[in-house]
Amino acid sequence: MHSTRETSVRPRSASSSLLECAVELEHSGQLQAALSAFQAASLCDSFPAGRLALAGFLIRREQFSSAGSELQQVLSDVHGNTGIPDGERRSIVAAATHNLAIVSRQTGDHWKASTLQQQSLKNELENEGAATPQDLTGCALDAIHGGDYSRAEALLLRSLELETRARNRTGIAADCGNLGVLAGLRGNLAVGIRFLGRASRIHRELRDDLATGTDYLNLGEIVQTAGRWSLAERCLTRAAAYFEKSAAPASLRKARTRLLEVQRLRKIRERDPLLN
Repeated sequence: MHSTRETSVRPRSASSSLLECAVELEHSGQLQAALSAFQAASLCDSFPAGRLALAGFLIRREQFSSAGSELQQVLSDVHGNTGIPDGERRSIVAAATHNLAIVSRQTGDHWKASTLQQQSLKNELENEGAATPQDLTGCALDAIHGGDYSRAEALLLRSLELETRARNRTGIAADCGNLGVLAGLRGNLAVGIRFLGRASRIHRELRDDLATGTDYLNLGEIVQTAGRWSLAERCLTRAAAYFEKSAAPASLRKARTRLLEVQRLRKIRERDPLLN
């Protein structure tokens, strides 16, 4: 589970009100209106906060090609603008490269994702002297892909500690979701179910439909592994509903495919008593 980043530098007043409106529209499920507001914010002045926010919205809608184009434009604008102070420039570059790492990870280019994540981490360390929880999470996801589960767990627990200290419920939920997936990969199914249950509860309270759907999708995978077929079916049905609500086409296709597989396998097991 990914957490997009925006620059820590405040947007200019010309775009700040539009961004606030866009965020509220997204949270209320008015996605087309939210897209229009994000697009307006990205065009209202030369400051990249609006374009970064638009890219984050596009990532959450799984429009990765469009998001990548926006992020590349942010980097181009920043490098071509000599009037931006170095600290502000590093903050913007760190946020853009972190989000580009998400795009690369989601589209299957894990080597590029890891390279971009390290660039983001380097800029943040130079600017603030410490890694952000989002960078720690990104590095953890790269470690999971590389099979280094111990390093991934250490990074996620550190991120969770920072998010808990900051009382950032969005970050807490993302870390719990990732720790749940990691526990499942390591065969600790009960631990995985507890972490994912906590993540889904917070994501529902935050009205984050995409993240909630992701939690239910991962829960479906774990409970199927545990042999709880009916529960897996219910989880995947819920996942599909949340993905449809959040306009996430790739995840919706995945959830529906997994649901059909679980239904088919459950019927086979019910017909053959030797499998029970």
